[in-house]
Amino acid sequence: MSFLFQSLLTIGLPLVALPLVIHLINLRRHQRVNWAAMDFLLESQKRNKKWIMLRQLLLLMLRTTAIALVVLMLAGPILMSQWGSLLGSGVTHHVLLVDDSYSMSDRSQDTTGWDEAKGAVSQILEQATANPGTQKLTLLRFSVATDLSAGKEMEFASRSLDRGVIEEVNSYLESESVTETAVGPSEAFQAALALPEREPGESRILYVISDFRSRQWLDNNQTKQLLGQLRQEVADLQLVQCINQTHPNLAISKLEPEAGIRAAGVETWMELGVTNFSDKQAVAVPVAVTQDGQKLPAVEFDEIGPGQTVTRRFRVAFPDAGPHQVTAQLPGDALATDNSRYFACDVPNSFPLLVIDGSGAGDDAYYLRTALSPGGSAKPGWSPRVEPPSFLRNHDQLDNFAAIFLLDVPRLDETEVTALEDYVRAGGGVALFLGPDVQPSFYNERLYRDGTGLIPVELDVPTQLLSVGDEETPDVSVEDHPVFRIFAGQRNSFLSVARVNFYYAISGLGESPEQIRVLARLRNDAPFVVEKQLGKGHVVVQLCKLSPEPTSLGVWSNWCVNPVFPVFANELAGYLTSARRDFDTQEVGSQLSFTLPEAEYKPEVMVRVPRSGQEEVINLSARAESGNYLVDAGLSKVSGVWQFELSPLQQEADRKLVAVNVDSVEGDLNQLDRDKLATQLEAIDYQYSLASQLTAADEQLAGFRLGDTLLALLLAALVAEQWLAYRASYHGRVKGVSR
Repeated sequence: MSFLFQSLLTIGLPLVALPLVIHLINLRRHQRVNWAAMDFLLESQKRNKKWIMLRQLLLLMLRTTAIALVVLMLAGPILMSQWGSLLGSGVTHHVLLVDDSYSMSDRSQDTTGWDEAKGAVSQILEQATANPGTQKLTLLRFSVATDLSAGKEMEFASRSLDRGVIEEVNSYLESESVTETAVGPSEAFQAALALPEREPGESRILYVISDFRSRQWLDNNQTKQLLGQLRQEVADLQLVQCINQTHPNLAISKLEPEAGIRAAGVETWMELGVTNFSDKQAVAVPVAVTQDGQKLPAVEFDEIGPGQTVTRRFRVAFPDAGPHQVTAQLPGDALATDNSRYFACDVPNSFPLLVIDGSGAGDDAYYLRTALSPGGSAKPGWSPRVEPPSFLRNHDQLDNFAAIFLLDVPRLDETEVTALEDYVRAGGGVALFLGPDVQPSFYNERLYRDGTGLIPVELDVPTQLLSVGDEETPDVSVEDHPVFRIFAGQRNSFLSVARVNFYYAISGLGESPEQIRVLARLRNDAPFVVEKQLGKGHVVVQLCKLSPEPTSLGVWSNWCVNPVFPVFANELAGYLTSARRDFDTQEVGSQLSFTLPEAEYKPEVMVRVPRSGQEEVINLSARAESGNYLVDAGLSKVSGVWQFELSPLQQEADRKLVAVNVDSVEGDLNQLDRDKLATQLEAIDYQYSLASQLTAADEQLAGFRLGDTLLALLLAALVAEQWLAYRASYHGRVKGVSR
């Protein structure tokens, strides 16, 4: 027997002793009084004492029984046996929450967690139909729980259970496979709490059929709280575990460019991360890599420690502009779903850069443009556009550029300063090269603004770097940063021949030094290149003139004619533009949608769904919205590279690739065993079983509510108590006396 509101027993059952306490208190209120006629009464009491005591004892028992019946009736008892059909109502509603996240594909010998779950569902339904009374079924998969808020209906909701429904459920689950989602129990519990209220006379049994992974259950207060609320709503809670041991598992957790994609023909560094979800070290792990279907050299991981994620870098070069894809694949293990990861991008011929040259002679832009786009057979992937400072008045055009360079610009107006700050905060990158035409007072008042503005430092005056007589000490030393990483740690590099004569000294740093970093220093430890993060973007300031041409002070440096400078300029452009060289990678379960200009495309779109056995093709008709077509392919249910074949108006067919990956954290197969689960769910009453050990002999799968029976017994007890109280009183009616 179980109870709907078991906590009421703890509170109510002690009240059963209340009549006895009252009786004992009344006995203490009696006082002994000597009275001559008492002798006759005492003699009568001796003759009738046993009968009087028996009536008082029966009266006390009836009163305590009445209180106990009230408490039991409010607690909602459920009798889990066939005897209950003689005493209570027999409408039993079986609510099955079935975990179909991809960790349920965990394989053990010749079975998987999903196979065990399907067998458990079938066994539960067989047991339920063998019990008398009306049986009902609600089946809810974890992956569907997240869609219920969007109006999607459950596959089986409050269905009367019979042989036909059992066959329908078995056929349905057999046709379904484990999803690639990482949905947890909390979403399913919230959906179960939102089910319609119980009908009169209905008892519910909740089954949670899952693998009970540690990351979703251990120290998860939300899961425990939701399950506790559900326990108060059901007659019985059954936890069915489908996996009985933890298997080691590796997962690819990262595949993306180190600093955004590069243009066609330019090498891109990719980062590949592998996570070891086990307590043992993994050694000699090869990862196969393909680019547009062509095999690349495998990436080797010598060792990956327990619970660690190790990242390796490899290079790719997309030969031409357009959509491209990269795939990484681990060898097979307990879980196949997280062994693959995908990357897709649309590679342009080049990225546009805006160069604003404010120097008097206009010579700074020549050296920067030559370094970024030297011409000939070289393909750096940049298209620098040189403009005067007045171009910044075209504020609406700034977003068309991947990065902006300001070269010795004297000053800007207020709207231009605001436009640049908005550009950076939205993810853009700005580089400033200072020079003799710069007005330090303006830079400090409007661009520095006590550390809250665009630049990271407060400028002092141009200062000469004095010689210390040590020819072995280079003028410039660099930090380990993406802009200078290629030079860090190198001996006898071209950095040693870089010469700096003049630079801007600084008076102070910004108010948020954690967002400011010195990337290069001079030999006197003065900052030479400084970076600041502002919003989502970055600002890099070189405190020295770019051009080596003579000025009124003399030649500032030979930095831009040093062989180091073209590498520095390209790395700087790559760093500043990384946020604007984005790529489209999403997670399973996300909405696959994007817009197309209505003036350039037709609304017809064909979608090729990846990894669907035989290739699945979906034909869409995009919806027009505010001059654009909204292409919406719904929720991504499978991982892989989705191909959208577009129909441009003026050119040949075009494609858009979207990489969809699983949440690699679901690959953590560490689970809670029976004892750990009991510790985690302390104070929650439930029954536990392994799916592999669930048999037809198991009970507690159907129940009968005894509320009506207890109410009838309570009424009978109250009537008997009143009759016996009247008979046991000393105030009976005297014959012949009228009132």
